[in-house]
Amino acid sequence: MGLNVTDPIISGSVRGVYDATSVSNTDWNNLTSSDFIDSTTGTNCESGLQFSFLAIINKGSDVAYLKYRGRTTAGDSTANEIKIESSFSDDIGTLNSTVDTIAYKKYAASDVFYFIAGFNK
Repeated sequence: MGLNVTDPIISGSVRGVYDATSVSNTDWNNLTSSDFIDSTTGTNCESGLQFSFLAIINKGSDVAYLKYRGRTTAGDSTANEIKIESSFSDDIGTLNSTVDTIAYKKYAASDVFYFIAGFNK
């Protein structure tokens, strides 16, 4: 007998934040778990953790971009990438592939742009 209940979304056992506001370029930039500050300890998250959840706030002047892999070059195309217009969240842990590096691109170097992530050990 089914209870028609959905399994809970796992958002990771480690929470980290990353403020990209001070990154003063409009290139593609890679992020891994060690770039994030653990919200419980105030220190950098361990390296090599897998993304499980991701939320982004874009208070910039226009669309920014995200991809669930590292950049190839700083000038990678934005075609077919995820557009971030103001806010975004996703349960990356439900993907078939594991994600340990993401890349983002801001519209303007001065844009206010930050991340909240959940990681699995």
